Amino acid sequence: MEEEEFLNNDDQQKQIRYSIERYEEMIRNKDAYFFDVDAFVNIVDYYIEKNLLREAQLLAMVERFDDALYILSKAEKITPLDPDLYMIRGSIYSQLQQFENAIESFNQAIPLAEELDMLYLNLAYVYESWGDYNKAIDYLKLSLENNPENEIALYEIAFCFEFTERFEDSIDFYNKFIDIQPYSFPAWYNLGNVYNRQNRFDDALDAYDYCLAIKDDFSSAYFNKGNTLANLNRYKDAIDCYKKTFEFEAPDALTYYNIGECYEQLEDPQRARDYYKKATKLDPNLAEAWLGIGITLQNEERWFEATHYIKKAIELDDKNAEFLFAMGDAEYHLDNYVAAEAHYKKVIDLEPDNQDIWLEYSHLLMADSRADEALELIKKGMIFLPESADLIYRLACYYYSIGNIQESYSTLATALDKNVQLCHTVFEYSPAMENDRHILEIIDLYKNRI
Repeated sequence: MEEEEFLNNDDQQKQIRYSIERYEEMIRNKDAYFFDVDAFVNIVDYYIEKNLLREAQLLAMVERFDDALYILSKAEKITPLDPDLYMIRGSIYSQLQQFENAIESFNQAIPLAEELDMLYLNLAYVYESWGDYNKAIDYLKLSLENNPENEIALYEIAFCFEFTERFEDSIDFYNKFIDIQPYSFPAWYNLGNVYNRQNRFDDALDAYDYCLAIKDDFSSAYFNKGNTLANLNRYKDAIDCYKKTFEFEAPDALTYYNIGECYEQLEDPQRARDYYKKATKLDPNLAEAWLGIGITLQNEERWFEATHYIKKAIELDDKNAEFLFAMGDAEYHLDNYVAAEAHYKKVIDLEPDNQDIWLEYSHLLMADSRADEALELIKKGMIFLPESADLIYRLACYYYSIGNIQESYSTLATALDKNVQLCHTVFEYSPAMENDRHILEIIDLYKNRI
């Protein structure tokens, strides 16, 4: 029989599969069946080809790709209609970053494969590797059309929507999917994640609740529901959700850390510290947990103790502006102005658009009787943050404190013109200015313009 005729003979392929099934049934039953010569040859070819496919897979695993492709070419001559052959070849081409060849191979398997959802999933992976995430989404949708219960595809499409920032498309997709598959807990879970990402926290909670109603032991849903509750400042409820995860899986450092953050927000520094410490025991490299311990100590004005823990955080990440800022604050309160200034300078280098660092660093300079430097620093900050009314208000305070009253009035007017609602910050920083009748008149003048 000519190869072309063989390739197009579906009936013969069915007969081959039937012969193989009979042969395997015979082996299982330890019986003896009759096979004609053609059937027996087809059975032998099938197992030779299967062994070749296994050999090709093993060669690919050790990155002997050329040898694997050669073996596949031999297998193709024996049974050219085996979809596994083209899927293995497609995977090899994908690893070689020969994406066009990979796509061609997977497409050859489409008319032959029975599990189309996995085939479309593999095509999606190729397009992801190629950087075409929108095309990957198209194939993931095809995968889910063929098998709505393919959880891998559901999570992968969530990743692609997130990566491409197609959040509204993601919400639309999951809502339509849920209309057809209302008991798909991964769909509800991923929908909750998208809502959370879009700050639609109430919608996120509803989605997580539906997810948990379907699968009440899904720890990831409890964890992310906890995150959503924390975003809504419902810290006690968030803690309950985080702790619920421990019923289904071993505690992890991140969950302990999040519980610590919630207790910190509830102004319970001791419990916050307890959980931050639990986090560091499970993961000594979790720098944020070391910082958390330090911050809770700072909140209790235990500045020296705080430096020990903040230092550990900095050792793990010495380019983190938040860590350096915290250390600068601790050193400032310990009257270690030189050390504090060194840390503040590093923060400015890393985050010149951080308004607070200009305020705190300039305050240190004023406290150190270096008013001229403080004025210059605030002005430099205004170059980076020209829309910051807070910096202008602070400049007015500094002028007032050094006796440059007229310049203070003028600067105050500029700040009020920028944002009159922040005028209270002047009196918070410099209470003496509240006793200046002219300042009160200037503020009233601008308030009456609203």
